[in-house]
Amino acid sequence: MELLHLKYFRTVAEDLNFTHAAKRLFISQPALSMTIKKLERELDTELFNRNGRTITLTNQGRILLQSVEKIENELALVKDRLSNPEQDVTISLASSHGRFIQILLADFLANPSATLFNTEILSNREILSQLLTDEIHFSISFMEIKHPEITSEPVVEEDIVLTYPGHYTEQDVMHVLYDNETAKSFLFPSHNKDYNSFIKLKMTEFSLYADSIRYIDDVSLQVALLQQRYFSFVPVSVCRELKLPFVAKDNLTIVSKIYLSRLSHGLTEEQQTVYDAIKQFFLREAASFVK
Repeated sequence: MELLHLKYFRTVAEDLNFTHAAKRLFISQPALSMTIKKLERELDTELFNRNGRTITLTNQGRILLQSVEKIENELALVKDRLSNPEQDVTISLASSHGRFIQILLADFLANPSATLFNTEILSNREILSQLLTDEIHFSISFMEIKHPEITSEPVVEEDIVLTYPGHYTEQDVMHVLYDNETAKSFLFPSHNKDYNSFIKLKMTEFSLYADSIRYIDDVSLQVALLQQRYFSFVPVSVCRELKLPFVAKDNLTIVSKIYLSRLSHGLTEEQQTVYDAIKQFFLREAASFVK
């Protein structure tokens, strides 16, 4: 399989028209059609549905297009690094929650010569997969990544506390929580299923019942929390930042841990330097994560 053939395929997939694609590529339409057929024979699959002059991508074609886009992005990064060998190293970092990346980058990027980051918000399963394939260098998550080839170390403990509607006092909340006659609406982050399952399990242990559960994205979650109309289990650091009321009692506090994970066989010198700096950052800020 040649990179040029993949470029031809992507162009046809974008235009869904062999004639237009051939003009963009400055080759003849028959030559382009022949190249795509050769690629299909090599992959032993059809990449396009053909109905006269109308073409559409098959499921296999859509899968290949996604892979081609990733390959081209990686090649562009490699080309950039080769042409600028003195530039700062770029680190690929994933997290189970956007707030970890947000607080980390706010500190790191304050340095004019800061390391560049590619960042993603992923589930724990996705984090594991991308660590194993070296698509990301390390991750920050609220749950341990368990695998023989992964080192996942707890860096700091974190208190997750219950914030409540602003028209209640903390004393009121203790009565309301276990009153079956009072409606209790809870907010959860929509993207983080691992976190939601963890919190719901803890709610069951606390014998807490949610009258209704609403899922909302990270940005909207902060807006909704600031309205102080809902119950939600939120890291105490977020409660302090947003000035939210929260139940300070230990029997309604969830003690969790923040894990830093990477491949066990080691990192490059540059990656290890950044890994150690991230670890030290969380250790320095440890007090802000607990009550």
